[in-house]
Amino acid sequence: MWMRFVQSYPGQVAQTLGCAESMFHDIRAQQEAQGLDPWAPFADTEEWGLVKWLVSRVGQNAIDEFMKLPIQSISFPAGTEWQLKRINVEGNKLTNDGHCETEDLELWLRDPVDCICELMANPEFDRMVSYAARESNWWWEMQGRLPQGAVVAPVILASDKTSLLQFRGDQEVWPVYLTLGNISKEIRSQPSKHAAILIAYLPISKLECFTRDTRSVERYRLFHYCMTQVLEPLVKAGKDGVELRRMHPVVAAYVADFPEQCLVACSMENRCPKCVVGRNECESTLEYLCLHHDGEMSNEQFEGGLGLRAIYSPFWATLPHNDIFSCITPDILHQLHKGVFKDHLVSWCSDIIGEEELDTRISKWKQLTGADYRELQRVFLGVIAGAVNSQVLAAVCGYQTHMDVTLSHMHSALASFHANKHVFLDLGVREHFNIPKIYSMLHYFDAIRLFGSADGFNTELPECLHIDFSKRAYHASNRCDYVIQMTTWLQRQESIAIQDAYLRWWASQHPANDNSVQDEADSKGVHSQTLQSNGYSTTMALHFSSLLLKISFITTYQKGCTESSLHKTASMSTNT
Repeated sequence: MWMRFVQSYPGQVAQTLGCAESMFHDIRAQQEAQGLDPWAPFADTEEWGLVKWLVSRVGQNAIDEFMKLPIQSISFPAGTEWQLKRINVEGNKLTNDGHCETEDLELWLRDPVDCICELMANPEFDRMVSYAARESNWWWEMQGRLPQGAVVAPVILASDKTSLLQFRGDQEVWPVYLTLGNISKEIRSQPSKHAAILIAYLPISKLECFTRDTRSVERYRLFHYCMTQVLEPLVKAGKDGVELRRMHPVVAAYVADFPEQCLVACSMENRCPKCVVGRNECESTLEYLCLHHDGEMSNEQFEGGLGLRAIYSPFWATLPHNDIFSCITPDILHQLHKGVFKDHLVSWCSDIIGEEELDTRISKWKQLTGADYRELQRVFLGVIAGAVNSQVLAAVCGYQTHMDVTLSHMHSALASFHANKHVFLDLGVREHFNIPKIYSMLHYFDAIRLFGSADGFNTELPECLHIDFSKRAYHASNRCDYVIQMTTWLQRQESIAIQDAYLRWWASQHPANDNSVQDEADSKGVHSQTLQSNGYSTTMALHFSSLLLKISFITTYQKGCTESSLHKTASMSTNT
């Protein structure tokens, strides 16, 4: 039986200010004021089910055509609106007339504070949201910094650049996701629960307006500039709190793979992003950046000695109560499952016992997923037992044990690995252990103490979110100017998800009405006639086109909100 042991915070947390209605209560109140049924403008649950199928199956071009029909727009629940900010990048290459070359980019974003309020107000997360400080050290420390009665909203960010096509890498997007540590880990880890919200698509560009020797660092600066724009509302909200809730959203964790961890921390990829200048020395890092910017520190000392990149305005510099180096969490998917285990331990053992021998013991073990690697780790000791010596077993056993035991056992297991790893040098399968993924395990003990178990911050969740927020959205577009089409498609899908969640909530509040739905449908004669040729309801066939007209209103509001946001622009100059 799974149990959780929680130690209560000694101070006052989450002062009660009064009662408020949820988003679903507001929707129902508006429907009652207009005399509408919960399924309005649809007839019943069966028709709503058909609408969901049509929206997921009918092409976006067809829906766009229906949007242009002269039908009446009907209010429909929607998520946080998308905004477009245009970024004008001025490079260092000169045109023929002596002016600097420029490039226009698009940053699509949503207000993160509105997204946080949307998550906290979702009735589907009832009893799955914690307002009091949990057993993690970070939450306790942050609660002590805020006024009594305030609520900490630990913001968990995740970003991961991904390719949209399987065999071509020229079409990419860079999504940024947001979720909250208040929501139960079991809920956050399920994409179908919609506990993670897409808050931005960052621009991707080769920045050809810059010379080749400066493009790399300018792309890093572009990332930090865009993240500053996306997270700007969190600065005031983190300091003063969100009105009426006394909720302070504070960035607690940043989930990313190793290259993006280094990008966030402004460090070289041959350095550790967590200890490049020492933990809890964020101010020192900013001081070093200022010194280098003002020419008071040489490139050799700045890059060679400290391993920093010349990013003088990192996005985390203005975030309140934030230590970006402690925010970088363990990436057990790439660092452990695919890194230490698959790329190193399995490879070393294969060199020791022979690839053919290992293949006979493990069938079809190539191209496995993260879940497959976890299952393989459970039996790997038994697979190599008898084929390697005891020191190899001790080293491998150390890794296997620290995956699922207590912190003290994990610490001793890691020490056991380092005490026995020399056997791989003795057997000639390794020349050194200067491996970032192995080094990163040194931070796991402190990170788990700070935030809780590492599986709550795994990059597997962003990888799964890519399917809906990137892959499916892209395939719903016409592949030209696809980002704006992806935001439109996502807004429509969110509207369907909110309406579906609202109907589930309404059914839970009115269980007696569930059995009356079919009787009401029969009384209206929905199934009165059938086509003998294929058994379809004639009324269903007659209502098919009208249903398409009804679902077109779902996207009508998006046309207005997208056009209204196009005028919001921002300019950027990277001449630093």
